[in-house]
Amino acid sequence: MADRITLRFNLSAVLALAEHAATASAHQGYGGLPPVPALVWARMNGTFLTSNGRPSELPDIYAEGRGPGTGEALAETPVGGDDFGQMIPVDSPVELADGRTATLLEWLRESHGRSGRGRRFLLEVTADSLGFAVE
Repeated sequence: MADRITLRFNLSAVLALAEHAATASAHQGYGGLPPVPALVWARMNGTFLTSNGRPSELPDIYAEGRGPGTGEALAETPVGGDDFGQMIPVDSPVELADGRTATLLEWLRESHGRSGRGRRFLLEVTADSLGFAVE
C-alpha cells in the first residue's frame, strides 16, 4: 500500500463549497464533532469534498480520477476502504509561504484570486495527516 496520496480537486469548485459552508444558516456535524462551517472530505465508492452547510445547494466534488466506482482502488491507499466523512473547518489555520497564518477560507480566496481558473486544490493524505496545497 502507498504511504501517501495526493487528491486533486478543481480550486474554483472547492472555493464555492467553502463559501457555501461559511454563509449557510445551519450546519451538519460529522464524527460526533459540533456543527461548525466546514468542508467535508468523504469516501463512499469514491472520494469527494462537500459542504456541511444546510440546505445543501452545491454538488459534491470528486477528486480527479477518484469518482464513483473507484472505491476498491482507494482501499489500497491511505484513504482506506471504509466509508467516512471528516470535517475540515473553514476557519482551520493554514501557514502561508510568507510566514503569515490565514484561515482555510482566506487561503482559498487568496489562492483563487491569483489566476484561480484551472488551478487545483490538493489534499495530501497520509495514514495520520492531511495537508493542503494549490497547483
